[in-house]
Amino acid sequence: MLELHVWGPAFGLASIDAECLATIAYLAQTTPRADYILIQSSPSAVPTHHLPALHDQSTDIWITSFPSITTYLSSHSPTPQTSRSLRADATAYTSFLTLHASPLLALSLYVSSANWATATRPAYSAILPLPLPWTEPPAMRAAMAARAAHLGLSSLDTDTEAEKNLAAEKADAAAGWVQIPPSLRSVIRPRPGVAASLTPEQAARIKLERLVGDVLDVLAEIEWDVPDKQTLALRCLAFAHLALMLLPRLPRPWLREVMTSGRYGGLVDFVHTAQREWFGGDAKLLPWMHPKAASSLGEIVGRFAHGLAQDIPLVGEELRRWWALRRRRGVRTATDAEAEESLTVEEKAAAEMDRRKRESVASRNGGWVQGAGIALLAAVNAGMFFYKGVNGESFWRSAAPFGELVQVWRPPPSTLAGFGAAGAMFSGMLMGEVD
Repeated sequence: MLELHVWGPAFGLASIDAECLATIAYLAQTTPRADYILIQSSPSAVPTHHLPALHDQSTDIWITSFPSITTYLSSHSPTPQTSRSLRADATAYTSFLTLHASPLLALSLYVSSANWATATRPAYSAILPLPLPWTEPPAMRAAMAARAAHLGLSSLDTDTEAEKNLAAEKADAAAGWVQIPPSLRSVIRPRPGVAASLTPEQAARIKLERLVGDVLDVLAEIEWDVPDKQTLALRCLAFAHLALMLLPRLPRPWLREVMTSGRYGGLVDFVHTAQREWFGGDAKLLPWMHPKAASSLGEIVGRFAHGLAQDIPLVGEELRRWWALRRRRGVRTATDAEAEESLTVEEKAAAEMDRRKRESVASRNGGWVQGAGIALLAAVNAGMFFYKGVNGESFWRSAAPFGELVQVWRPPPSTLAGFGAAGAMFSGMLMGEVD
């Protein structure tokens, strides 16, 4: 039995991630449904710390990433023979999709604040069990933003821009500079022009259309409706990227608008045809394992504790690396299986004893980690319950649900002391003391 761990369904597709969606499409066409199950997961739940991850229960081997999984499956199941030139083209187009199409998806679904808050973040909240939506979606967004950083379109992330402006204002205030009250800024500043009324996506529309056109023009040259002219793996990977460009309903659908402009009708038809033929039009028909059966409460709490620990300044990154290395020590990969074939009987017995000893130690340590995670979660909940905001309400009553469109922040009452040295002087004269 094969277990495929992937990010869960979203936007009417089998997965919210392009690489996971491509792997599901490949497995659905090469393996009988009775021989595999799909497990809705996240990187923190698998020892490889990367999705997609394939676990072969018959050999206890873990394989991760789309190219490695397709290579493993093709070597263990009959697949159509392809020519050397076809395989070379597939390698080139696979690299093209990874280097050029994936950053566009990162811009659309993760960097764009409007799309992230309205569609992507709520999708992750529906996929992940509580309390993981507090830790894993922000980490995923940061990783995707880094993937698209070279495109120079960080202005789509208005959340980060607002944080930078706020940090600059706080630095000026700490340096003693006089701050203009927000109520007076609209009077002092000149009247905004047309550019100020544009959304970040509208302001960068020309550059976005050029980037999307460069990718789609190349993909439109391929006859996707003729399966014999491409490898199955390439068709699945192209479908995954194009489907996530076309099908999600977003408030800023610049990717979808370019695809449906009339120039790329062949790509649009390919997505709809593949979605209908490969999945029957409904991703729920695939052999999914129930999420509650895939992870226990202790595992979820442990994953949440690790997510919080990774945000600790200075030591968080080192802790993440240590935990990833620790989890991978007990993982048996396809390379390990090939190396074991050359061992003698005595060497295999010694290796098996060493593996069982490591698993015993990991099991004991896992109990401590889960216990610490439960204690940390209880402390966080207690702090949020007893903490009173500026309006006197507890955190749980005042916090907005995940993906809420409207977020309200109430600043503390301002005094004259907040306007630098001159304000502090007048505050002392009028109120009798300096705040």
